[in-house]
Amino acid sequence: MMKDTVEKIKKIFGSPRNYGPTQEELEEMRRLEEEARVRREAEEKADKERREAEELQERRRRQEEWSQRLNEVKREEYELLEAQSIPLRNYLMKHVMPTLTQGLIDCCKTRPEDPIDYLAEYLFQHNPQID
Repeated sequence: MMKDTVEKIKKIFGSPRNYGPTQEELEEMRRLEEEARVRREAEEKADKERREAEELQERRRRQEEWSQRLNEVKREEYELLEAQSIPLRNYLMKHVMPTLTQGLIDCCKTRPEDPIDYLAEYLFQHNPQID
């Protein structure tokens, strides 16, 4: 029914057009997009800094734990070595040191030309196991 009327309007105004947003609307859309991008970048940067701070804190905590464990292991090893060395020290003080001390005193009295060779000979001659 209205076909003739629509055809006349089309001749007067031309074919239908789809008008896009105005320049002001385009600027507003660009501004909103820019604000959203800036906000998103700021949030990403803040999130990245927060994660890095957490990682650094975790790394420091692990380093501290590792240092404490290392110190504990070193202390235990030292105590074990001390405990294991007591019999050897006792043996040295009882059997070796008296002969060695006498050999060093004798070496100082005689002042030989080769003191190491003299002390070795003295220890062989005065070995308590052979005597």
